Amino acid sequence: MKKFLPRLWLSLLLASACAPAPATLPSPTATTFTRPPTSTPAPQPTLRPTYTLEPTITPPPSVTPPPFSQAMQRYTFSTEDGRVLVGYLYPAAKTNQPVIVLMHQSEANQTLWNAEDNGFIPWLQNFPAPAGWPPATQSAQGMLPTLPADVTFNVFTFDFRGHGESGGDPTADPAQYIFDARAAYQFARSLPGVDGNKILGLGTSIGADAVVDACGEGCVGAFSISPGNWLGQEYAATANALVQAGKQVRCMYANNDGISPSTCWSVQQSENYKIFSYPGNKHGMAFLAPRKMPQDFAQNIYLWALKASQ
Repeated sequence: MKKFLPRLWLSLLLASACAPAPATLPSPTATTFTRPPTSTPAPQPTLRPTYTLEPTITPPPSVTPPPFSQAMQRYTFSTEDGRVLVGYLYPAAKTNQPVIVLMHQSEANQTLWNAEDNGFIPWLQNFPAPAGWPPATQSAQGMLPTLPADVTFNVFTFDFRGHGESGGDPTADPAQYIFDARAAYQFARSLPGVDGNKILGLGTSIGADAVVDACGEGCVGAFSISPGNWLGQEYAATANALVQAGKQVRCMYANNDGISPSTCWSVQQSENYKIFSYPGNKHGMAFLAPRKMPQDFAQNIYLWALKASQ
């Protein structure tokens, strides 16, 4: 038994020496986790710096804001075919002054000349502001320039048949709107405080054609905004006749407004005929909205009215 034990240990040692080495397991790869960024609390808002506005001119509490234009006067008048129309006179600041007859577009009425607080009619009347008050002509968000103190116009508006206060159904014959325009021109000559030899017409769309088509005795100029031969008369023919007679004619349009550009350019520019074009697709009375009014819109109207009424 003692001899067997050494041999057994020797066999075990030899067996362990010859046995293959145990496989080495790869050490686990450590996975790196990125912690989500911690949200930093937003700093408490700081007070914004305050600004002191320039003092505005404020009337005393006992003073009622003065009217910058006289109250309008309502009139009715008749056309050659017996229609009764309704119009309003907005007097000039002085007597014996020219009158500008405003003619609206289709599906509208005369109230749009005062829409959106554009201040267009008071601007033409140009009543002086009392001492201590800002100028009356600073309207349409500053788009209407201040007129010279000695420049003032009467303004006459009316509703075409089938529109506004004139009532009735719109005519099936657009040419009948020329009857309305002609009657408005003639009636304007008889209004109080008006120089009957200095009648001007300014119109939009169908009114743009009407101011030209009906401009006759006493009419010294016509300003068309977005014309288009809407009333069955050829704009080129009627406008050219006025130009040849020495009357001041103007035409205004937006570049993408249908046939208005070609209508305006159907007459060649000259000393008596000028064209004003603007980008976009504004039509008619959209030009009077303060947010859409071109920078020189009012200036062009003023220069036309001044030259026509000289």
